[in-house]
Amino acid sequence: MSVPAPSRRTAGPRPRVVLLTEGTYPFVMGGVSTWCDLLLGGLPDIDWQVFALTAGVVDEPQFDLPPNARLAGHLHLWGSGHPPRRPGRGRRSVRRTTLAAELVTGLFGWDCDPLDLVPALVWCRENPDRVLPMFRREETWDHYLAALTSVLAEDHEEAGTPPQLDLNRAIELFQTLAWVARTAAEPTPSGDVSLVTAAAWSGIPAAVDKALLGRPVVLSEHGIYVRESYLAAVRSTGAPAAARWVNTRLARGLTRLTYAVADVVCPVADANAPWEEALGVSPDRIVTIPNGVPSPGLPQPARRSRTVVSVGRLDPLKDVHTMLRVAHAVRRRVPDVTFLHYGPVPRGQEDYARTCHALHAELGLGDSFRFMGPTKDPTGVMRDADVVLMTSISEGFPMSVLEALSQARPVVTTLVGGVLDGMRGAGMTAPPGDVHGLADAVTALLVAPDFAESLGRRGHERVVRLFGQERCLDGYRVVLHALARPQPQEAAPWGRAEGAVGAAIPATAREQARGRAAERASLTRARLASATRRGAR
Repeated sequence: MSVPAPSRRTAGPRPRVVLLTEGTYPFVMGGVSTWCDLLLGGLPDIDWQVFALTAGVVDEPQFDLPPNARLAGHLHLWGSGHPPRRPGRGRRSVRRTTLAAELVTGLFGWDCDPLDLVPALVWCRENPDRVLPMFRREETWDHYLAALTSVLAEDHEEAGTPPQLDLNRAIELFQTLAWVARTAAEPTPSGDVSLVTAAAWSGIPAAVDKALLGRPVVLSEHGIYVRESYLAAVRSTGAPAAARWVNTRLARGLTRLTYAVADVVCPVADANAPWEEALGVSPDRIVTIPNGVPSPGLPQPARRSRTVVSVGRLDPLKDVHTMLRVAHAVRRRVPDVTFLHYGPVPRGQEDYARTCHALHAELGLGDSFRFMGPTKDPTGVMRDADVVLMTSISEGFPMSVLEALSQARPVVTTLVGGVLDGMRGAGMTAPPGDVHGLADAVTALLVAPDFAESLGRRGHERVVRLFGQERCLDGYRVVLHALARPQPQEAAPWGRAEGAVGAAIPATAREQARGRAAERASLTRARLASATRRGAR
């Protein structure tokens, strides 16, 4: 269902929203970070507390936070220190030598209730200085091995057959569970609502805060974390089956936990909803809020310099290898073409970036394809383009597509996620990995600039009509203000708070959503089971 555009201000006190990010804002440039920056700056009637999770040590923030926001917490996921104890918080508790066993059962068991994880996570928050010592106890290891053995012995046809895990892999998984516990133990800033930006690690603190404080949870879902984990497993054919199983099961467990505690799930496109429903989210809790961009002015005409621009991090999900092969194919037909790729190398993707540069050299692209590094002005670089190219194998509702259309630039893209919702009639598509289809589309637009400009104008009109920033901001304003209002005292912490939100959504939209959900649920579950089996093999 989609949120209607309400008035720009909602009466009541200023909500305090804790924004939980993961590998994005404010430390890493990218589409989700751009979205966060627009949201915080565009909703000055909300006080924002940013709690950022990052993989290891990061540099200084890449964004300047607006006056109504502050960086209130930062956790290095793979760190080894003890979480700080808050004065007056926490209490000495009995030993919990079953901690790792509870985590491996709740996260890796196929059909367990994800809410059964919550008591263990709450214990971590209440006993932060006992978490890591508990993982050093022999009894904890023994309970963990017994629980892991039970999980590996599960027999579920749709889950596939778990692989054998050797001792080294079991030790690595044990360490991962210690990081899960440490994430749960980390204190978070105070607030009225948690806004989680990925159904993954950032859902852990939100689950604890909801259990302890009754704080409602909103999940804004861009890409589907578990789907992207399956795709990574399928691509990683050289990785051991045990490693692929651990990664996909952990992603599924974290996703199910976040879905279970979320009062409202806000995908950026309806294309995400089937995955959410298949993993336990009822249609009544799904509120689609598409991304938006600042209202564009009159577009500048393209320079007709035969320039193709792409914006995105160097990451396997962006499939830069296909982009390079497309450039090679286009160059054979349009010798004076220039490809400009803007985007950072995320931490952990240095090896992939090296393969991109190696393929660039192998194809002999030279200066016809340039890696330009990160940009803080994506719409500005779009204006240099005649055509904008995106080759991702997974997306939600990419900001780069909207940014291109806002500048009246036609888009050639893979048909993934909610891409078609954004650019319908304003570009050309091909299946993921289809080098020839993408190259044909880019070539067609470069050699027919009048046609390309007509598609660009159509895209600009579409953005103005449907995807302005205020429309997106108003959707979140309604949801966040509604959940920030005090709930009845008799409501249990796990009671859903969607009543106030539902009042803002037309009943016809809810009924239509239920109808669509019934039609697609069985098909989606079959596809999900198939993806799971492929990822585990």
